[in-house]
Amino acid sequence: MHVGFIGLGIMGAPMALNIRKRGHTLTVYNRTPGKDRALIAAGAKAVSAPQDIGAVDVLITCVADGPAEEAMLFESGLIDRLPKECIHVSCTTLGVDTARKLTAGHNKRGRVFVAAPVLGRAVDMAPAGKLFVIAAGPPDAIARCMPLFDAVGQRTFTFGPDPANAIAVKLAVNFMGLTNIEGMAEAFALTAQYGVDRSAFYEFLTNTLFSTPLYKSYGKLIEQDNFTPANFAVPLGLKDIKLAIEAAERVNLALPAANVVRDHLVQAIAQGYREEDWSVIARVVANNLKAPPR
Repeated sequence: MHVGFIGLGIMGAPMALNIRKRGHTLTVYNRTPGKDRALIAAGAKAVSAPQDIGAVDVLITCVADGPAEEAMLFESGLIDRLPKECIHVSCTTLGVDTARKLTAGHNKRGRVFVAAPVLGRAVDMAPAGKLFVIAAGPPDAIARCMPLFDAVGQRTFTFGPDPANAIAVKLAVNFMGLTNIEGMAEAFALTAQYGVDRSAFYEFLTNTLFSTPLYKSYGKLIEQDNFTPANFAVPLGLKDIKLAIEAAERVNLALPAANVVRDHLVQAIAQGYREEDWSVIARVVANNLKAPPR
C-alpha cells in the first residue's frame, strides 16, 4: 500500500516508521525540517510541501491540532490533488466541528474520511506499535486501513460510520485522563500537608485500588516532581480539554471537572511550565497552597 504521512512529531514519527517496517511504500511531509531523516534512512520518500504528497492510497495526518490539519488539507490545496480513491485517515485529536468539516470536504469530492485518533504514550507505546486506535468512518474504508492500524496499534476499536464519534471518544478519554491526574495532584497535596511521605503514598496508591498504567506513570512523575521530558505537553492538554468542553457545550452538557483542569493548565503556562508534561498541574496545585490568600 502506498501511504502518505503528514506530521512527524513525537507520536507521528514512530507511527510512520512502524508502517514503513511493515513494507508499505511511504511518502512523508513535516513542517519542521529534519524530522524525516530516520524515515528516509528506512526507505521513505520525503516531500517539501503537503500538496506534493502524490498519488497515495491512504493519507494519514497526525498534526498538532485542527487548524494545522485544515491548513495541510485546504490551504495547501492538497485536498483537491489527492486521488479520488484515496482514504484520508486523521490521527490528530481534532474538535468535532473540524471532523465534520473534513468529512464534508472529502464527501464533496467523492472521497472518504476516517477519524482514527490514537491512545497511548508516545515515548514507549508508539515506538513499540502498541497504541490503541479509535476509529470511525465508512466500514469498508476502515477495513482497507486495518493493516495500517495493525502496524501502529495493539487493538483497533471502531465506533460507527460517523468520524465525529471517534473524536468524541478521544476527547472523552483525554478528559478522563486529565481529571484522574487532577485527582492525584490534589491527593498528593492533601497528604503532603499532613507530612505523609510522597513515595510511601505513591507505593500505597499503585499497589491497591489504583494499580493502573495511568496512575503508575503519571503518579510517578508527581511523586518525583519531575515533569520533563513531556510525554504530553501542557499546551496540547489545554487544547484537548477546551475541545472536550466545546463538544459538551454543543449537546448542552456541563463538565465541571473539565473547567477545573482547564484553569490549572492555564495557570501552568502562566507559571512557566509550557514545555512540561501535563501532569505538572500537580505542581500548580502545590503552588496554589503556598500562595497568600487574597
